[in-house]
Amino acid sequence: PVIAMDRGSCREVIAHGKTGFLVNNTDQAAAAVAKIDQINRPDCRKHVEENFSIDCMVKGYEKVYQQIFEKEAG
Repeated sequence: PVIAMDRGSCREVIAHGKTGFLVNNTDQAAAAVAKIDQINRPDCRKHVEENFSIDCMVKGYEKVYQQIFEKEAG
């Protein structure tokens, strides 16, 4: 489980309320610490495996490269 400021790409990585909490200030962060036990750790692992595994990342890169090649081929 993760508690992170709701900035940058954190929304792409953290599913708020499922894999952690996105907060906007230190008061919200402190409140999130108190409820971190609400996050199901196996669900966190599943989310990471489904979205950030090596296989998933490779497929994503291959898709981008394929789009570039198709655009260049024209």
